[in-house]
Amino acid sequence: MNGTRNHLTSPLSSRMAALLLLAALVTCSIILPPTLLAQQSADSPQELPTITVSANPLAPSLLEYGKPISIMEEDELERRMEPTLGETLRLEPGVRSSFFGQGSSRPVIRGFGGDRVRVLKNGVTTGDISDISEDHVVAADPMQAQQIEILRGPETLLYGSSAIGGAVNVTDDSIPETSLGKPFEGKLLGQFGNSADNEKTLGAKLRGESGSINWHLSGFTRRTDDYEIPGFAESSRLREMEASEHHEDEDEDHHEGAEDEEREGKLENSDTESWGATAGTSYVWDKGFWGISVSGFGSDYGVPGHIHVEEGHDHDMEDHSMEAEEDGENVRVEAEQLRVDMRGRVDDVSDAIESIKFRMGVTDYEHDEIEGGAVATSYERDAIEARLEFLHAPVASFRGVAGIQLHYDDFSALGEEAFLTPVKTFSPAFFFFEQTELSDSLDFRFGGRVESVRLDPVGEESKSYTPFSLSAGPLWNITPSGEYTLGLTVAYTERAPNAVELFSEGQHLARQIFEVGNSDLDKEASWGIDIALQKNDGLVTGAFTPFYQQFTNYINLAGTGAEDEGLPVYTYEQIDAYFWGFELESALHLDQLFSMGAHRSSLEYQVDYVRARNEDVSGNLPRIPPLRNILRARYQYDERLDAYLEGVFVERQNEVAEFEIPTDRYTLLNAEVSTAIPSLQEKNGRVFLRGTNLTDEEARIHSSFLKDLAPLRGRSFLVGFRTNL
Repeated sequence: MNGTRNHLTSPLSSRMAALLLLAALVTCSIILPPTLLAQQSADSPQELPTITVSANPLAPSLLEYGKPISIMEEDELERRMEPTLGETLRLEPGVRSSFFGQGSSRPVIRGFGGDRVRVLKNGVTTGDISDISEDHVVAADPMQAQQIEILRGPETLLYGSSAIGGAVNVTDDSIPETSLGKPFEGKLLGQFGNSADNEKTLGAKLRGESGSINWHLSGFTRRTDDYEIPGFAESSRLREMEASEHHEDEDEDHHEGAEDEEREGKLENSDTESWGATAGTSYVWDKGFWGISVSGFGSDYGVPGHIHVEEGHDHDMEDHSMEAEEDGENVRVEAEQLRVDMRGRVDDVSDAIESIKFRMGVTDYEHDEIEGGAVATSYERDAIEARLEFLHAPVASFRGVAGIQLHYDDFSALGEEAFLTPVKTFSPAFFFFEQTELSDSLDFRFGGRVESVRLDPVGEESKSYTPFSLSAGPLWNITPSGEYTLGLTVAYTERAPNAVELFSEGQHLARQIFEVGNSDLDKEASWGIDIALQKNDGLVTGAFTPFYQQFTNYINLAGTGAEDEGLPVYTYEQIDAYFWGFELESALHLDQLFSMGAHRSSLEYQVDYVRARNEDVSGNLPRIPPLRNILRARYQYDERLDAYLEGVFVERQNEVAEFEIPTDRYTLLNAEVSTAIPSLQEKNGRVFLRGTNLTDEEARIHSSFLKDLAPLRGRSFLVGFRTNL
């Protein structure tokens, strides 16, 4: 269904007006030259820390990057830790999630999800099947991450044509690349919820060295119960639609009311249990390293809102979910993965080659969907991905990297709900990235990628594609000190259709549709521009990153209006489409205004927005996140006390596609306070108390297929600790 249009020119609420006024003030403070900033302390200017971007082959610092990228380091990860990767990253600029309960959630970047966002582990594939369906777990748990890098826009072309919307690289230190410098160190972390979901999480990391040999051991376990919600599992809009379908039958109305009462206050079948363990070792010498790691991952979780539809049932498109749910059993997922990684680097190879880097991941993933205690569908994916990168010595003023990447996976799905035929995919690729210094203040960067993609399905004709991508743009240090930088990138990108888009046919119950692939799909192509304005130190720091992307042959999953096996039929089509939007993040460092000694405090503001249109029908694309504002106050006293209070203001989404239900606005209030443990001060021991959704407000994520069946968790409190060993 189509909602009432709500253009940016519509009257704004007083809250929105205030937020936009604040955005304008902060933007001006970023853009104004430093000489116009009053009361800024010249003695102790605020500077952003140096953070290495491992996803870039040239590994620059974040300050030198000048591109739309975010880094979540280990300390911030521990503050934001959630059971899934998508929920952990959900408050990062431009990032939302595909939320499917506490067991599965992928990042959604600038409105792009699924296969268009590539999730990597140490620079190569995670090897899971989360890109096929939103109810499948990501086999890269934030509990074991050392750093998470979020790349937006054209820079992602180095990691595959499917990353047309963005890439998330989860890194760990399972293969040490440098010597530790001491025989042993470790870290212990735990967090325990006494409300909402009764979370119990415990993790440990150990590492050490003996001569040139380094080693790593880590593991975690996590368990959560069915989580509490502020009201009903189903949204008020969906319940109103269902009531209108049954208003003539009083018996059905009575039965529906009973069902709603049972589903109020707690989200059934939302409990989770997961674990992970990793062992790695490396040999480090003065000109490089070589190492290997072995890891295991497992997850057992309920899938809320998942239904089983019996053939022959006749349901209207809006109310099929509720009636079908009465005929089925709760669905659970049991997933396991065994993974082997190898990485190495050799420096000073020759006069022409500065270094050679190699990384490879080999994964064996299995996944059973269980209904009524019996396995209904089994998925398997065996994957191998390898990258070899050559960093060449400067040629004239050019410095850069070239490399090859090989990807192979063997996917199969067997069972009554398998909607995709078994398929093998092979994809070799060549890529390069170069940069040159045009002047003391101006650099120019360009890169490209070409790959061959071949898909071999069982019982169907093979498909082959050759997508290529190019990007180029300058990076300008506006001020000699590098306080202000401006980056611009123009890119042409192509993406080959994936196996689901080409070959699917059947009930896709996670999405509650009958999904039909289209074997005639062509490559998806887009032109895009990204701008990144950064202010790196001073009274105010931050970044403003507008973007625009125009698509030809955009692959869209669209409703047909028909039904099959009791579900609405959706098929893949190709359309012209465009995406535009922006991210703004800024921080006002109050300790630069006042003499505060060991006290540090800041006020932070963040806003992101994306708009996506189907030009063929002058309509909206589905599951596009609405405007979001975040206000945050931070306070730190020496190393002894650290606290923040934040408000997350998400606007309503009325700009919906056909057959899509609008989503109401919501506000989340979150807070955390942590303090040092005196007896463990030398080991950086800390204890913390975190509260989320403190006002117990109903919140639904518009980018989720499950938004009208599963809200976010209600008011929740969590206590935890972390300490070095």
